[in-house]
Amino acid sequence: MLRKLFKGGGAQPPDPDEVPAARDSAPPSPAEALQALARDRALAEITALDDADALMDLALTLRGELRDAVLGHRLLMQPAGLAALEKRARSRDKAVNRHARRQLERYRALRQEADALRQRAEELAAALTRPDPGPDDRAARDRRRALHVRLLEAAAGYEALQPGLAAFDEALPALSLPLDDLAPPPEPEPAPAAEPSAEPAASAADAATADFAAVEPGEDPFEAMVTDFIALEQAMLSGRAFDALAAERQALTARWLSAADNRPPNPAQHAVFERVSHRYRELADAVARLQADAPAVAGLPPLPEPPADAPTAAAYWQAVAERRSRLRGLTRIRQQTGWPDWAAPVPEYTALLDAIAQAESDLGAADAWLANGIRTLEGTLEALTDAIDGGHLLPARQLMARAHHEHDLLPRASVKRLHQRLGQQANRLAELKDWQTFATTPKREALLDAMQALADAPLPPPDQADRIKALRREWQALGPVTQAADGRLADRFNAAAEAAFEVCRPYFAEQAERRRANLAERQRICDQLERYLDDTDWAHTDMRAAERIMRTAREEWRTFHPVERSAGKTLEKRFEGLQSRLHDKVKAEWDRNVRAREAIVAEAEALAAADSDVAGRIDRVKALQAQWREVGITPHGANQKLWRRLRAACDAVFEARVQSRQRAEAELDAAAVECRRVLDAFEAHLDGLDATHASEAELRDFRAQVDPIERLPAGPRRDLAARRNHLLSRYRDLLGRQARARSDARLEALRQQDEAEVAGSGSAADHDAVRRLAVRAELAAGLPSPHEDESLRLEVQVERLQAGLRGDAGSDSAEALL
Repeated sequence: MLRKLFKGGGAQPPDPDEVPAARDSAPPSPAEALQALARDRALAEITALDDADALMDLALTLRGELRDAVLGHRLLMQPAGLAALEKRARSRDKAVNRHARRQLERYRALRQEADALRQRAEELAAALTRPDPGPDDRAARDRRRALHVRLLEAAAGYEALQPGLAAFDEALPALSLPLDDLAPPPEPEPAPAAEPSAEPAASAADAATADFAAVEPGEDPFEAMVTDFIALEQAMLSGRAFDALAAERQALTARWLSAADNRPPNPAQHAVFERVSHRYRELADAVARLQADAPAVAGLPPLPEPPADAPTAAAYWQAVAERRSRLRGLTRIRQQTGWPDWAAPVPEYTALLDAIAQAESDLGAADAWLANGIRTLEGTLEALTDAIDGGHLLPARQLMARAHHEHDLLPRASVKRLHQRLGQQANRLAELKDWQTFATTPKREALLDAMQALADAPLPPPDQADRIKALRREWQALGPVTQAADGRLADRFNAAAEAAFEVCRPYFAEQAERRRANLAERQRICDQLERYLDDTDWAHTDMRAAERIMRTAREEWRTFHPVERSAGKTLEKRFEGLQSRLHDKVKAEWDRNVRAREAIVAEAEALAAADSDVAGRIDRVKALQAQWREVGITPHGANQKLWRRLRAACDAVFEARVQSRQRAEAELDAAAVECRRVLDAFEAHLDGLDATHASEAELRDFRAQVDPIERLPAGPRRDLAARRNHLLSRYRDLLGRQARARSDARLEALRQQDEAEVAGSGSAADHDAVRRLAVRAELAAGLPSPHEDESLRLEVQVERLQAGLRGDAGSDSAEALL
């Protein structure tokens, strides 16, 4: 039908099966014909239309749902159609023009992102076509694996853009990349990590859906952007690559701010923008903190096997100590990163969690091995005590050697008590040996050999120093030198000890220099904090900057460690005092702002519970939201709790508006239905009504019943008012006929009465009186008199004039004349 109308220029008469009866005037336009159809039929006609120019004419003429259907037509969603529509609507319809510009911007943004992702995927694929690294080049294999992950992310992001471009009748060409051939070399299975809970993501999706449902439809620039922001939020929840998220968010935010320069979004739209922006900032901050600590999150080297001898034991427990320190550092990085629990972890964060799990597993195995070693050493010492008590020298020496071996396999800090017991038993064994051999020279020679071995094959500096001290203690435990031969051994022992300690001097000098540098840096931090606290005008300062300085100073302080113990303690006390002063300033601002926001929330909750005018409450809620944004810094936990309460109160007020509108619309629908029923009943009554039974009272009653028509919306009001006016006109016709019939009947009665009176009068005087009354009636009615009564008419007129001059004119009403 529409195609016929457009092709015929509106000259073809409408099909009687498709539109109501033709009017007497010109045939309807295509838009009028379309509006006359049922909704489903009209939408089907729009979908079947294949003329872009005709669709643009309809878009500039129609309103409401039909225009939305036209604007969503495939031909008008293509880039060429959107460009033509934007140009045609430029000076005719701002809403259509904005729609076309917004859709063109969205299409261009999708195309740009698709081109960027395609180029990125091709670059990564080119990088992966380089020769495969050897199995021993772990760093190269890790880089290749990272490139492959980024390639898969780029390919997935590229494919994810297909539905968006399909809305513009455009399909993305498939990526012709040999993804299987470019697969990275396999890597060992990582330790299983706890899967992130799906509950935060589900609740976030529910919140996004609720917020989107609250956005009122309309021709505004924010409607489509709200959908894009919710899609961005879902991408953040699903763990999409952050670089792509950042580019998309930047483009979306630029569009949002540009649109906000012309008109503000409604509260629900702004709430979606604020929530998604807040979540993006939260995620971006976590990614930035994680990337800042990326070098510290490098993969952990494998822990050595449990030691089999003293040298390997030292290396093993050194590795365990480093692993324990590394675990504390990784745990601190995880805490400082503050990864949102609602977001899927990115690969870097997953690597951090895997490293923590691996370190905990390694340390658990090391602690179990240590506990078993301590139990073994305790059993050996018990057996050694029994052998010495029994005077069995050879078994005691064997047990002592085994105890020393077991002791040396364990870290010194963990076996202090057993080390003391071992020393006691060694003294007892020495006494036993002295009593039996009466000589200590072999012991001194052994200690000399041990010290010389340290000089020839030194341990790591810390272990070297500990071992030298231990040998000196053992030497001293043998007692004073009493023989010349032992004196020569003592000189050789001291010389060997000095030579063994030479490797420790650079290490301890370096550690001392590092502690001095760290102490100087901590001193600088304290000086800067003190100057800031003393020079700042706290009545007019930026408290947000003060809060940032407080946190940054703490983080920087921790990086400069270790320091000299005594000087470090004094400086740490000063630093904590300065931090306490700064915290008091910030906390005072926190408390003021928390109280301000608590007052805002309390008022919003009171508005939510009130039963006053909805429009007034909504205006006040909007003002409270603006006040909320003007409040300064608050602690994160308290701020989140108050924000959730404010959000719930605002949602309740906005829900009241929705319910109020729904009730009003329901009342209007019921009123329209009742008016149609009254019109139908009155029309049926009017079809069978005779003029003699019509009455003004019935007409007034009908008008009162259909009076609600004037309060209905324009669409139903026009149709119902037309029917009402038509029925009123018909009823007035009946009343007119009724009045004419009564008038005719009264005139006929007068005529008959006149004839009877004329016929019954027997005197000329009576006849003249009747003639005079007839002339008076003719004058009162404005009717001419017979020719023969013209003189009498003149006479009656003179009499009426004279009576009027005297002020005693009689009544010439119909009743008086009768």
